[in-house]
Amino acid sequence: MGAYMPVGTNRAYAYLGQEEFTFANWAKAVRSGNTFVTSGPLLFLEADGRSPGQEINLSAGGGTIEVHASAKSFVPFHRLEVVLNGRIVASRDAASGTREMTLTEKIEAPGPGWLAARCSSQLGPVTSWEFMVQAHTSPVYLTAPGQELFSQDAVAYMLALIEGTQIFAENLAIRLDRERLAATRKVLSEARDALHRRLHEHNIPH
Repeated sequence: MGAYMPVGTNRAYAYLGQEEFTFANWAKAVRSGNTFVTSGPLLFLEADGRSPGQEINLSAGGGTIEVHASAKSFVPFHRLEVVLNGRIVASRDAASGTREMTLTEKIEAPGPGWLAARCSSQLGPVTSWEFMVQAHTSPVYLTAPGQELFSQDAVAYMLALIEGTQIFAENLAIRLDRERLAATRKVLSEARDALHRRLHEHNIPH
């Protein structure tokens, strides 16, 4: 990073709670999924008291969920949204811009999926990398008995990312030791196999 990049921009944040700020605790927080990515704003989400990375168990017919989102930003932003499976289900606007906004609303969730919050600004890029002012949380996951949310397009996208990561690891990344390279290969292989199994389960040729 350099002086051209505002402090806190182009970052992913993980919530450690009362844990000591160590790499091990940070990695554990990332694995728990209570994270958000941002070009500046701080963004938080709760759904029925659950944080990103946690699950809400719905009945077979779905249910009503109370969501609470909040954002703070040094640079004014104009919109705060809650999305369900990628679709906006709640939003709040500030026509002239604001540095702080909250949103609380009850939404209907018909079945399994995910909930996330995001915020954005109408202002132009804030860095020479042309980052817009925006942030997005990781999801709160929704489960329902006997139901599954599956997207063939999402699986294809993830397979492409895995392939790109493997090419980087094999050809460009610095190899510190054989064990770590083997561990990386194992993670990528297991992820690819898991996605292929999902495609087979849904009888999707690939």
